[in-house]
Order: sequence, then structure tokens, then C-alpha cells
Amino acid sequence: MQPDWDQRYRQGDTPWDKGRASPALIAWLENNQGLMTGAVLVPGCGRGHDVRAIASAEPDSFPVGIDISKTAIEECRQNKVYGNERYEKENLFSLPKTLLGTCDWLWEHTCFCAIDPKERPAYVSAVAAGLKPDGFLLGIFYLNPQRTDTRAANGPPHGTTIQELESLFLADGVFSIMETFTPRDCYPEREGREQLLLLRRTKNRSKPSGF
Repeated sequence: MQPDWDQRYRQGDTPWDKGRASPALIAWLENNQGLMTGAVLVPGCGRGHDVRAIASAEPDSFPVGIDISKTAIEECRQNKVYGNERYEKENLFSLPKTLLGTCDWLWEHTCFCAIDPKERPAYVSAVAAGLKPDGFLLGIFYLNPQRTDTRAANGPPHGTTIQELESLFLADGVFSIMETFTPRDCYPEREGREQLLLLRRTKNRSKPSGF
């Protein structure tokens, strides 16, 4: 059974919210200036920290954060800083027509690790549906979110493996992996436990200019 995410936000029970954008995202944006432009979809955006980081780093981007929590989206709208950031209450698994095949980029941070692992094939289909042909998915994936067998209260609920990620995203040829590495910049206690992947929604495996 999935958590009641809106209730968690209403109660302020959001230990996954670190009050700032993903350090790995900030570092990637600094090292790849001018690449994440156009329409950027951020599913499970929460309070919008990553959306604002993208909007700030790339003035030519139009990031839209979506979340199933009405409370989270209301907080995002109240705390808007940049004119190019936008927030909508939407479900990644049932995107409106306005977000289907319209996104140049998709940033994944805490959505994949929060859903039931049984829904991961549907996740891959959903993000592919949101992207334009040749669009890019950049994301942080948690390989080992917990240090022990006991689930930590403030850690991502579901980890993954590089083998699973390759199996999911490369299975039907819709995505190709452009880059993968362990980010040096991360939240405390996440060192060496995250994997950053850049994937392209295309069967063409040639790298785009700038990489």
C-alpha cells in the first residue's frame, strides 16, 4: 500500500526533504551549462527545490514540477522565485496531453525510489511518454539507500541495482545510456550509495554535442 503523500506533507512528516536541491544536480548543472534547456519535467517534485535549481541555473529552461500531493504543490506555488518555474498537481502515471511527448528533459530524483518496485516498468513507460524523441532523462538512483537491513526513517524506501536499471531502461530499445557515474556531491551519508544516469530516448546511441 502506497503512503498517503499528501497527508505526509500536511503533517510535515517529510524526512526526505533536505531543504535544498540535490547536490549532484547542482554539480551537474554547473559542469554542463547550457545543456538542460527547453521543457524540463520533474516528477515527484515535493517542495520544488530541484525545480528552482534548474530554473536558476538555466534561464532558457522551463521546468515544471509535478506531484500527487496538493499540499506540496501549493507550497511550491507560494514559494516561487523564478519566472520560468511552474508547478502542477499531476500523476506521472497519468500525464495530461499537455505533458505527453513535450519534454526535452526529465529530472529524476526521488520518484523512482518511492514507488512500489512492481511499478518500475510502468515508470519507464511513463517517463518515455513524457519525453520528446531524443529527449534526455537525467536522474539519481539509490543503489543502497539503507546502511542496515532495517529501513531508516529518513532514507529512500526502495533501492535498486545497476543491473536492474539497465534491464528496465534498455529492454525495449527506447532508451540508451549516455553516461553513468557515482556522484561525488551528495547529501551526508549518501556517499557512494547513489548512481547518476543520463539516458536518451532514442535508438541512436551517438552522443549529443557538448558531452
